[in-house]
This record gives sequence, C-alpha cells and structure tokens, in this order.
Amino acid sequence: MIVIFKLGGSLLTLPGLADKLRVVLGLRSDQRCLILTGGGAAADAVREWSRIHQLDDETAHWLAIASMNLNREFLGRLLPETSVSDRDQARLLWANKSSPLLLDMARFATTEEASGQSLPHNWNVTSDSLAAWAAIRWPAEELVLLKSVPIPTGLSADDASERELVDPYFPRLAPQIQRIFWCNLRAPNLLIERWL
Repeated sequence: MIVIFKLGGSLLTLPGLADKLRVVLGLRSDQRCLILTGGGAAADAVREWSRIHQLDDETAHWLAIASMNLNREFLGRLLPETSVSDRDQARLLWANKSSPLLLDMARFATTEEASGQSLPHNWNVTSDSLAAWAAIRWPAEELVLLKSVPIPTGLSADDASERELVDPYFPRLAPQIQRIFWCNLRAPNLLIERWL
C-alpha cells in the first residue's frame, strides 16, 4: 500500500521534527511512504513577491512548487535515510527496501501535466491540493496530512477550507481519495486519525 504524507511547511521550524516524523512514519512502517513537503515560509515569500511585483499566476505557481522542493531538500538533510524520488525512481527504490521517499514535486507535476492532467495554477491550489492530486495520480490508498493543529471532529473538507485548515481547492479533490488522515504533529501524543 502507498501512503502519501503531506508535511505542512509551518512544521519545518518545529523542534524535534525529525524524531516526530520518524515516530509517525513508523506507524505506517509496513507501507510504502512518500513524503511531500509544503511551502511554508518559502511559499509565503513567493506570495509576497507575487503581490509586490504582480507576478502572473503561472509564474507564482511554479515558484511556489520550487519552494516546496527547497523545503524537501532541507527535510532530506534532517532525514538522511530518505531518498528523493519521482514515480520511476520510487518503483526501483521500493523494490529493494521500504524506506520513506521524498517526492520531487516539480518533476512529478511537470510529468503529470505533460499527460494532460493538471490543477489550476493559482493561489487556490497550495501544497494541500498538490498532495491530494499526487495521491489521486500516483495512486495512493491513503493521504496523511501532518499539520500544526488538531482537526475538529466531524469537520467536512468544505468546512476545513473555510477555516483555512486546507486550501480552497482541496474539497474538490478529497472525494477522489480512498482515505484521508490527519495528524497534529505539535501534539504530545502523535496519533494518525481518520478524517475523511
């Protein structure tokens, strides 16, 4: 089974992040895990550039994806046991071992869009929707959102979007994913809870 973990970019400043990630990934140690890192402060810089310099949506979209890859590089330093991967590399690496892999989002998005499958290129689509899209396109059986806050019980994807817990486009993609889980990585007890 393939599980995509989406690490919220705000968690990159969390003390002990590597240890917490190892705990959470260990809860799915029998599955093939793929980690996608959010844009966080780097994507916020792109937002600010976009506002100040009136960048078009297409330019801002790809710069934001580049920010995700920058954060992926950082995460790779924290978790040296991981490897950077796209779909073809993942098949080869998973054939030999089951260690978690870091998704090269720029390469993945470019490849998927070349086949005619794309998302809107605007700020309604952030790393949450990109992770959901990756889960659909890979395909993965589960998407685990690693966040800085708990998910309120019974909250729908639309409600979560309205509360800005996920981006505006995410509710369109969520019904296409088999199972979506939520984990508050800042909580003292790390639990992966079924959300949708």
